[in-house]
Amino acid sequence: MTKTETFVVEGMSCNGCSSKLKKALEALNGVSEADVVLEGGTVTVQYDPALVTPAQFSEVVDDLGFDLAS
Repeated sequence: MTKTETFVVEGMSCNGCSSKLKKALEALNGVSEADVVLEGGTVTVQYDPALVTPAQFSEVVDDLGFDLAS
Protein backbone atom coordinates (compact mmCIF):
# COMPACT_ATOMS: atom_id res chain seq x y z
CA MET A 1 0.00 0.00 0.00
CA THR A 2 1.45 3.36 -0.99
CA LYS A 3 0.76 6.78 0.41
CA THR A 4 1.15 10.17 -1.28
CA GLU A 5 1.88 13.35 0.65
CA THR A 6 2.90 16.86 -0.34
CA PHE A 7 5.34 18.89 1.74
CA VAL A 8 6.55 22.50 1.56
CA VAL A 9 10.31 22.83 1.14
CA GLU A 10 12.00 26.12 1.92
CA GLY A 11 15.37 27.18 0.57
CA MET A 12 15.33 25.79 -2.96
CA SER A 13 16.49 28.40 -5.45
CA CYS A 14 17.34 26.63 -8.70
CA ASN A 15 16.62 23.60 -10.89
CA GLY A 16 19.78 21.98 -9.58
CA CYS A 17 18.36 22.17 -6.06
CA SER A 18 15.11 20.52 -7.03
CA SER A 19 16.89 17.84 -9.07
CA LYS A 20 19.23 17.03 -6.18
CA LEU A 21 16.28 16.75 -3.78
CA LYS A 22 14.32 14.51 -6.14
CA LYS A 23 17.26 12.11 -6.55
CA ALA A 24 17.98 12.00 -2.82
CA LEU A 25 14.37 11.26 -1.87
CA GLU A 26 13.94 8.62 -4.58
CA ALA A 27 17.10 6.91 -3.28
CA LEU A 28 15.31 6.14 0.00
CA ASN A 29 14.05 2.57 0.30
CA GLY A 30 10.26 2.74 0.08
CA VAL A 31 9.99 5.92 -2.02
CA SER A 32 8.62 5.16 -5.47
CA GLU A 33 8.41 8.74 -6.75
CA ALA A 34 9.23 12.29 -5.68
CA ASP A 35 7.89 15.23 -7.70
CA VAL A 36 9.59 18.52 -6.81
CA VAL A 37 8.04 21.83 -7.92
CA LEU A 38 10.60 24.60 -7.59
CA GLU A 39 8.24 27.57 -8.10
CA GLY A 40 5.76 26.35 -5.51
CA GLY A 41 8.46 25.07 -3.20
CA THR A 42 6.73 21.71 -2.81
CA VAL A 43 7.60 18.06 -3.05
CA THR A 44 5.02 15.33 -3.49
CA VAL A 45 6.29 11.94 -2.36
CA GLN A 46 4.74 8.58 -3.16
CA TYR A 47 5.98 6.03 -0.64
CA ASP A 48 5.36 2.85 1.31
CA PRO A 49 4.75 3.89 4.95
CA ALA A 50 5.87 0.45 6.11
CA LEU A 51 9.37 1.17 4.79
CA VAL A 52 9.93 4.91 5.15
CA THR A 53 8.53 7.83 7.17
CA PRO A 54 8.15 11.57 6.66
CA ALA A 55 10.76 12.02 9.42
CA GLN A 56 13.26 10.38 7.07
CA PHE A 57 12.23 12.81 4.30
CA SER A 58 12.94 15.66 6.71
CA GLU A 59 16.43 14.29 7.41
CA VAL A 60 17.21 14.14 3.69
CA VAL A 61 15.89 17.66 3.14
CA ASP A 62 17.94 18.97 6.09
CA ASP A 63 21.10 17.18 4.88
CA LEU A 64 20.76 19.02 1.55
CA GLY A 65 20.49 22.38 3.30
CA PHE A 66 16.77 22.95 2.86
CA ASP A 67 13.92 23.04 5.38
CA LEU A 68 10.79 20.90 5.40
CA ALA A 69 8.03 23.22 6.65
CA SER A 70 5.58 21.72 9.09
